[in-house]
Order: sequence, then C-alpha cells, then structure tokens
Amino acid sequence: MPRIKADFEGLRCQEFLTKAQAMAYTQRLTEEKFDEDIKKRVHIYRGGKGGCFYVPELRKVMLEFVEMKPTM
Repeated sequence: MPRIKADFEGLRCQEFLTKAQAMAYTQRLTEEKFDEDIKKRVHIYRGGKGGCFYVPELRKVMLEFVEMKPTM
C-alpha cells in the first residue's frame, strides 16, 4: 500500500528528489503552486519521469520564503 503521509526523514538523506518528493519536501500541496513558487527557480536534472530536483537548491529557494516575525 502506498504511503499517504510524506516521509520527511527519508527525504533528508537523498540528494535528488522526484517532483512528487520535491513537492512534499517544500510543502507545496498542488502542482500549480509548486510550479509557480519553486520550479522556475531551480534546475531540473535528468532522471525519473519528470526530472529530478537537487535538494540544496530546493533548500536555498525555501529560505527565500522564510518570514521573520518580531517577538515581544
């Protein structure tokens, strides 16, 4: 039976992720949101059916979306 919940521990040790794994890693639930936010900012490498994404590039793009909120 396929795993429904994302396996973040398993994704941490891989260097390249498929599109479905990259969507789980970046917490983008729809392909449209992933394509809009992430796909246009990273390279797509050969491999798999839809290409592979390099984890350090995904991590770098994710840091651009971090919002710092003041604490008082």
